[in-house]
Amino acid sequence: MPRLPVTPWILVPLAVVAAAGALAWQRARVPSRADWQAATAAIRAELAPGDGVTWLPEWAGEGRLFFHDLPAFQLSDPGHADLARYDRVWILGAFGRDAGDVAGGHAVLRSQSFGRVDLDLVQVAGPRVVADLRAELDQARVTRVDARGAEKACDFWEGRGWVCDLQKSPDATRACLAASTATRFARMRSDPTCGLPVWFDGPGRYGVGRGPQPVARDVRVIGEAPRPCVWFNPPPGRQIQRITWDARAPEGATLVIDHGFTDHAITDHGWDEARTKPATLRVRRGEAELASWTVAPEKGWRRQEVALAGAGPLILEVSGESDVDAHLCIDATVRIPR
Repeated sequence: MPRLPVTPWILVPLAVVAAAGALAWQRARVPSRADWQAATAAIRAELAPGDGVTWLPEWAGEGRLFFHDLPAFQLSDPGHADLARYDRVWILGAFGRDAGDVAGGHAVLRSQSFGRVDLDLVQVAGPRVVADLRAELDQARVTRVDARGAEKACDFWEGRGWVCDLQKSPDATRACLAASTATRFARMRSDPTCGLPVWFDGPGRYGVGRGPQPVARDVRVIGEAPRPCVWFNPPPGRQIQRITWDARAPEGATLVIDHGFTDHAITDHGWDEARTKPATLRVRRGEAELASWTVAPEKGWRRQEVALAGAGPLILEVSGESDVDAHLCIDATVRIPR
C-alpha cells in the first residue's frame, strides 16, 4: 500500500494542541494559595517544640507567604537532607514531591492532602543536635591571636557577631547604632557604619575583598545553595581567629563542621582566577588538638566530623595564607545518637 505524504504544516496544529494540553496539565498541578494556607494551618494546630517545617520542591515557594512564625527552613538538596536539628519535620509537597524524596530513612508518621499540597509529618532518624554554634554564638568568646601569640578580645557584640576592631568606644558605638533612621542617613558619608568594620566584605577593590572581619551569624550561597552559617574569615597575615565555645558535649558526642567558601569568591567573580587561598581549621579541647585540616579554595559545602574527647570548652581556630576573598563560613554542631 502506498504511503500517503505528510505535509509539514499538518504538524503545526498538532504541536499547538500538545502544548495546550501540557500547559493545562501543569496548571492543574499548581497549588492555590488556599491549599498552602490550609496545610500551614494544620501544622500550626499541632506544632510541637523541636519540630521543623520545609517544602518541596525548593522553587515552589508561594507557600512561604504563610510560613510566618513557623520554624521553616529551606531544603536545597533532599538527597542529602540534614534534619538533625529537629525531632520531627513537617514536609509540604507539591508537583508530585513528598517525604519520599528526602533521604535519611525518616519514618512518615502521617500524610494528609490539602488540595494540591501534600503534607507529611516525619520522625527524624539518625543523630540529633545538642549544641549549635550559630544559635549560641552570642555566648561564645572570640579572640584574635597575632603572630607573636598576643591575644586581642573581640568582645563587642553588635547584634549579629563579635567585632575586634572598633573605631569608637563601645558606648559611643552603641549610641550610634541606636540613633534614628533619619540621623543615620544624615551621616552616611561621614560615618555610615558607626565605626564598625564594613560588614563582612571589607574595603578593597570594588569595595570588597579584605579588611577586619567580625565572627558573625550569616547566610551565604555556598555550593549553589543558601547556608545558614557562622562567618569565620581567616584574618590577615599569620594571625589566628579563635572561638571558645562552652558547648554541651556529652560522652560519645561528635562535632560536625560543615564549611565552605562562598561561591562568589571562588567562581562567581570578575577576576581571571579566584584569589582565595587555602585556610586551616583546627579543633582543640583544653590543650589537646582533636583535628586539623586544610580547606582548599574550591567551590562546595563539605563536612568534617570530629569525635570529641576530654573535657572543657571547644576551641575552633582558623588561619590562612591570605585574607583576600577568604570568605569562609562554618556550621558547627555537636551531635549524639537519638
